[in-house]
This record gives sequence, structure tokens and C-alpha cells, in this order.
Amino acid sequence: MSKADMLGDSPTFDAVAQPMSSRAASFARFSGQETEPAVGRQETLRMPVEGLAHNPFNPRVELRSIDELADSVASRGIIQPLTVVTRLAFLDAHPGQSELGRAAFVVVDGNRRLAAARLAGLDDVPVHVDDSLAESADILLETALTAAVQHESLDPLDEAKALARLVEVHGSQRAVARALGKSSPWVTQRIALLKLTPELQAAVEDRSLPVEIARNVGQLPAQQQKDAVQEALEKRAQTKERKRAQTAKGANAVSTPPTDAGVDVPEQVSTPVRILPPTSDASSVASDVPRVLQPASPQVQSPWDDGNKVADLVFEKMSASQREVLLERLLAAQGRD
Repeated sequence: MSKADMLGDSPTFDAVAQPMSSRAASFARFSGQETEPAVGRQETLRMPVEGLAHNPFNPRVELRSIDELADSVASRGIIQPLTVVTRLAFLDAHPGQSELGRAAFVVVDGNRRLAAARLAGLDDVPVHVDDSLAESADILLETALTAAVQHESLDPLDEAKALARLVEVHGSQRAVARALGKSSPWVTQRIALLKLTPELQAAVEDRSLPVEIARNVGQLPAQQQKDAVQEALEKRAQTKERKRAQTAKGANAVSTPPTDAGVDVPEQVSTPVRILPPTSDASSVASDVPRVLQPASPQVQSPWDDGNKVADLVFEKMSASQREVLLERLLAAQGRD
């Protein structure tokens, strides 16, 4: 039993439960917001490449990076089907359009994929046919613009132009943001690129001006933009240099283990030093350079308990004249005893 059956007839419920318009329904399906399956919707088909035409109102000013995409298509094929409308539906929305050639279908979403398929030499490609996307020129334009904006590979200036045209269709930036599931500042910042001076727009195109800086500067008056860009680029360079210096400092830092980290540090042993008295002996002076500070010779323990050893030690250290003096002193001491 449906909710309407359970609630019964009610003017209020009937007003709320009105079906979506064909315009809203088709746009919801394309944007992935559909909650119920579409009745009679066609499945994926295979269409010959020569039977497809590019959308003359494609928001992409230039189809770029086709060579790289063609390499992928040649090896893996086209994974995401192209969204197309019939020639008749397209001409109903745009009478008198003569750029379709003899194609039976017009690509609404997938113009880069079609170009890559042709370059890769594919015979056919997968497509979804949905003529409800071409019920009017506005719906067709809205669908193509939304598809372009949702592709991340869209160039910043092409994206800005597509958003600006969507504002014309929806009437406000807030409505565009709501339709795309984005915030109003997101839309405002991107459209701001169109307010840049021609010189700065060219810098965005050749990627010499970062798009993040350009979007902020685009919201300033034209006469302030050049100085603002210079200041922003200088700050950006300083930030990069600071980060690079910090990285280099971290890479070259040497950690010193703490003293209590369990590492045994050998103790320094100092050599005893003795002060030499002044001497007039030239040979002694020559051998004592420097003579003020000189390592002391090892001290010998005197054997005082053994007279013979004491005598040997003393005589060894004395000259002959000094030994005679010592003997005289010893004899004199013995005589006094």
C-alpha cells in the first residue's frame, strides 16, 4: 500500500506529492539525484563512432590531453558510456544548427572520450541515449555545463565560463551551488577568475600563476590585482623556503645520547706533573723543553728495611764526589757513636 493510500486523500498531501517537471526530472537523473528508476529508460548501447557528432555548445573551448586518453582507450576501451541525444531532439532544441554533419546522435557528455576513440581507431563506443536532456535549449545547455563542471580535468578558465553560463540559466550563484551540491563560496571563487585582468588570465592558462592565488585575487579590483599576486607569490616562496630549511635541519641534526643512557665513557687519566727548579746547566735546560712542566718519572719505593739495598740505590744515584761526602758523614756518625 502506498503512502497516499494510507494517508487518504488530502489537498495538502496532493499539493506536496505533485510529480517533478520533465526538466527537473531529466536534470536529476543526469546529476545522479534520481531516487526512483526512470520508466522506459534505455540501456547502454553500442554506437558507431562515425554516427556521433560533438556538441557544438560544448563548454570546453579546447579538447586537451587527447593523446594520453587515446592510449588508455586503446588498451582498456571506454569504461564510462557517452551520454547522447538523437539528432532530431537536438535540432528541436536548436533549430537550424548545421554543424552536425550526417551524424544520427549528438554527444552531450563525453566529447573528449569521443575524440580519443576516433584517435585510437575504435569502431564503436558505449552510449546512453536520453532525449529528455534536450527538451529545450536551456536543459541541453544546463546538462552539458553540469557535465563539464563535474569533470575534474576541466581547465580552470573553462570551468569558470561554464559556471557563469549556469548562473545565467539558474538565475543565481546560490541556485547553481545547490544544483551541483557545492557551496556558494565554491562557485564564487571559481567565477572570480573571469574578473582577472587579461594578463593574469593568460598566466593562469600557462600555469605560471597558481589557480588558488588567482581565485582569491580575482575578487579584488583590477588595479590591485597585480600587486596582490606579487605579494602572494613572495609569501608562497618564503613558506616553501622555510619548510625546505626545516627539512634540511631535521635531516642534518645529530642526536647526542644522554650521560645516563648506559654508555660507558672511559675516564681520562691525568699524568702527574712536577715543577723543575731553575738550573744553570745548559745541557739540562736543553733536555727540559719545556722545563717548567714535565711529566714526573716513576717513583721508586725505598727499601729502608734492607741496608744493602739502600746503599745500592743511593750510590747508583750519586756521583763519585757525592759518595765520598756521604762516606765521610757515615764514618763521622759512627765515630760519635
